[in-house]
Formats: sequence, C-alpha cells, structure tokens
Amino acid sequence: MRNFCAMGSGLLRYGSACRPPGIVAVPQERRPSTTMWAGWPVDLWKTGLSCVIHPVDGRTLRLPLMRLVTYDRGGQRRLGAILEGEVVDLPDAVGHPAFPTTLEGFVTSSRGTVMDAAGAALERDDAHAWDVPKPRILTPLFPRSLISPGSMEVARMTVGPEHEVPWPSDAAWLEYEPKVAAVLGREARRIVVEEVRDHVFGYTLVNDWRARDASGAPVETSAGLPLSIGPCVVTADEVDPQTMFLTVKVDGDEVAKGNLNGAAWNLARLIAGASELGELERGDAFALGPFARPAPDPGRQLWPGALVELAAEGIGTLRNTIAAR
Repeated sequence: MRNFCAMGSGLLRYGSACRPPGIVAVPQERRPSTTMWAGWPVDLWKTGLSCVIHPVDGRTLRLPLMRLVTYDRGGQRRLGAILEGEVVDLPDAVGHPAFPTTLEGFVTSSRGTVMDAAGAALERDDAHAWDVPKPRILTPLFPRSLISPGSMEVARMTVGPEHEVPWPSDAAWLEYEPKVAAVLGREARRIVVEEVRDHVFGYTLVNDWRARDASGAPVETSAGLPLSIGPCVVTADEVDPQTMFLTVKVDGDEVAKGNLNGAAWNLARLIAGASELGELERGDAFALGPFARPAPDPGRQLWPGALVELAAEGIGTLRNTIAAR
C-alpha cells in the first residue's frame, strides 16, 4: 500500500518535504495496530473506509483501504472501489483498455502491474472524477467455487447486499449463519497454514441461510434459498482476520458478537488442507463462521420481513431482508 499525505482536498505522495517530526495516533475505532509509515513506526486504528493518523504538525495522513465492489452499469457487472464513501469506477479511473472490468477478472490477474495500477488510480487527485452516482451494488463476485463446512451440498444461488432472501416453499422457518470468506488470488498446491495468507486475495462476508421444516430438520433445497455475499471484497493486506470483529443484528437488535480469532486459524487450516487434495485456483473461496451453535438454534429463527445485518470491521455491513412466504 502506498503512503501519501492529504493536505486540504488534494492527495500528495509522501516526500521529504512533508516528513513529520513525529506522529501521534487518532483513535477511530477500537484496537490499534502498529505499522510503518515512510519508515516511521506508528499506531493507527483501522476504520471501515480508511486508516487516519495525524502528524504532530497538524496535517492529516489517510491510508486508504482497497474495498472492491461490483455495481450495475447498463445491465452489466462493473468493477468499482469505495473511496471516501463513494463508489469509483475503477476501470475508468485507471484508463487502460486491458484493465479488467469485473472483480472476477481483477482477482484472476491481481498481482503485479494490475494491482499497482488500481492503487495509483485511487491515489490521484482526480480519482473522484469517476464517481458513480447512485450505484446499484450487486453481489461483489461469483467465486469459482465456495467451500464451507456444514453448508448444504447442493447448488446455490447468490444474492448481494440489500437484496431480498426468498422464502423456500417447504420451509417452516429460516436461520442465519454468519461467515467470513477468503478469496484466493494465487494458485495453491500443498501449502502449509503459514503460507495461506500469501495466497489470499481478500475477504468478504457470507450469510449461509438455512431452512428448517416444522420438526426442526434441515431442508436441503436449492430452490430459492441463496447465499448472501458482500458488501465488498477487502484486499488481504488491509485486514487481519484474527482480530476482525463480527456482529449480527436482527431488526436492529444485536444478537451475536465476537472476533474470528480461532476461526481465522481454522479457515487457514481449511485452505491448506484443501490444497493437499488438489490444486486450488484463483477465485476459489473458503468460508467459516466464528460462532458455535446448536442445531437447530431457536435464537436464530427468522420470519418473513426480518432484517438481518452482518457487519465486520474493514468490510462493512451485509444487509438482507427475508421475503414474504
């Protein structure tokens, strides 16, 4: 990630002219993490949109997170990036005809010059010239495959943020199952747990909806019961899944909260184990949840009209409403 200093409305690359004599942190959320800024060790707090620190001379330094989305452009899926709360059309901002126009294409070519070009485009003073007015956000990406222990072993549709979750005709009630998914950006074959992070492109949220019949038994149907994915994919160098906090709200009430911690380690073990069975490809995804639960869990019962919000630091909020029967 490039470092730069923001002075007024313009973003300027770091240079000796703006080297601060010292840096103090401005807390934006909870836990600090230590990083290097132009060779200086600093503590900073990661927010949903950026990391903000202040040098002692009063200037603001903003280190942007690369949060990637897909939006609807004339009926086509189009790659965007969230910058200061706005969606920027990333291919237009880069301005090169060979730059990928979808997040799937970006993931499969995410190393080297493509990633550098994206970062440089978002750092330019004129990046907001490519803001998308009132974008309709879609499912950020369609994984090449999605492996999630405990999920239904049937073909599933996907829906994105703010989309309704259809009610299966044979379900007595639905349940939510919050998960974090790691999307691979490099091929992997026989890797160990410690090498997994080098192969991960980024992270997103998954709500693995479950349907149950009147007896509480699972209803394994692909007819109308999707996976929710979104709201964005945040690149792996921007978040630490072991310290990521997840919260779940139903109709505005917080019903679950916790960090991934051990689940993040288990997610890495899942990926490493899968790489022993065959070569993993760019775009493959793996998802695990942080919360242990009984099956069925009366506390997770959902009914038509319920609003379910799954939120994680750095990624944002995946929000869906349960449709009518």
